[in-house]
Amino acid sequence: MKPKTSQAPIANKIKKWVQTAKEVEKTRFSISITRLTSIKSLCTENRVAAEKFALYIAKRVQHQMNQATCPEHYPQEEWEQHKQVVDEAIALMEIYLENPTDEGTQSIYRLLRTINDLQGDDRRNVHWATVHFVRSGYLLKLDYALRCFTNNDFPYWIYKLAREYVERYAPQYGSGITPESIPMLLEVAEFWCQYYFDQSLSEKFPGFI
Repeated sequence: MKPKTSQAPIANKIKKWVQTAKEVEKTRFSISITRLTSIKSLCTENRVAAEKFALYIAKRVQHQMNQATCPEHYPQEEWEQHKQVVDEAIALMEIYLENPTDEGTQSIYRLLRTINDLQGDDRRNVHWATVHFVRSGYLLKLDYALRCFTNNDFPYWIYKLAREYVERYAPQYGSGITPESIPMLLEVAEFWCQYYFDQSLSEKFPGFI
């Protein structure tokens, strides 16, 4: 059951994301990714909403991988293994949403350990900080999505997931929300519009999209 939350503030948050997408089309600079911080408030008291969003993004990641070809720096076997892990994660999430159990939680923890092993331990010193270079951005998003099911601070992981999904870098813009981010940003907005209002963005904000 969806919580009885005031609808106007939620609509305003979603509309601001759409406005950001329009704004970034016209600017020569990226827009700060912190515009997505408000996503935390959409699920602060509603873990199921966080889990459904995590599953939604995991399926988007799965779609992206299925549309992509094996990266040049991957052996084909490793690429197929990563795709299999994504498939397994989505299956686990779907089962858990239907019937959350301790066994299901433990299965998710085991998969998180598998992802950690696949990502490797490539840590380098960059500007006086230690940075972990992961093997796969796809698996990083999947890791964040799974943590929405296992960590108590799930609003934090929802933000991390949305940020990783939307944020892009381009030399002419820098890091943040760039024109390349627009489709992903609108997908995030679309999910929450459907979740809280049972309407698409174009239905909820006619003439604005």
